[in-house]
Amino acid sequence: MNVPSASIDLHLHSTSSDGRLSPAGVVELAAERGLKLIALTDHDTLRGIEEAQAAGRALGVAVLPGIELSGRYPAGQCHLLAWLPDPVPAAFVEWTHAKERDREARAREMVERLQSLGLAITWEDVRAAAEFNIGRPHVADALVTAGAATSRSDAFARWIGGDCPGYVPSGKTEPTEIIERVVEAGGLISLAHPYSLKLDHSDLDAYVQHLADAGLCAIEAHRPDQDPATQQAYRALAERHGLLVSTGSDFHDREREEQRQRPLGGSGEPGIAADDLEALLSRLPGARDALAG
Repeated sequence: MNVPSASIDLHLHSTSSDGRLSPAGVVELAAERGLKLIALTDHDTLRGIEEAQAAGRALGVAVLPGIELSGRYPAGQCHLLAWLPDPVPAAFVEWTHAKERDREARAREMVERLQSLGLAITWEDVRAAAEFNIGRPHVADALVTAGAATSRSDAFARWIGGDCPGYVPSGKTEPTEIIERVVEAGGLISLAHPYSLKLDHSDLDAYVQHLADAGLCAIEAHRPDQDPATQQAYRALAERHGLLVSTGSDFHDREREEQRQRPLGGSGEPGIAADDLEALLSRLPGARDALAG
């Protein structure tokens, strides 16, 4: 297919979950930067795909349907990136609606915990901070509005980050069930940012084998916040388990870009090799047709 990696970004967020650009706005920024193929992968929802694809058709950017799903995990976070056929099977879309409800229930529980600590935060504050699918950043925004934090990062550090008093673990669905549902829907699924699992080398190796046995397809080895040694380690991990390697920026907003964190279109150094990218695109639902069009 001979596609340069700089023209692709397979991990992007919009206001449909915890990003700060609309789905169309994400596509517009991708077009400005010369990207040809992207995937919108909002947390636990597909709601922004239609808007993003409409913008993509107008701007010459192919938009693949994607989603980032939170799995049940005792420590850290287990996030799985799924890229799906277009149109997405109706049964899978319906299943994501249950994931949206789980996400809202988690946010409500966080608000209740914060209220029990005496913080002047309400559910209405959080709801007002989100365009649709509510997540921790919207709780953080409400904490800033209430004067309980100075910024999102401060809210995470003191109130709703891991091990903080208002934190509630994400994900009510076993990762193996998520993998099975994505594969059944004809999708390709990758483990996102493996460092979030907070596992040492041997435990991570064993856990990836567990996921691979369930049908995991890839590991997100290449992203801007993973240094060259980490990228190489995750690529080697994928190779040991017979998995593809994936790439994406995990873009959320321009503010993080200004801090040189997760720039749209970025994959870090050294980035994905041409052969690895070709292998990924050959398995990615709709990628060949999208790029040919």
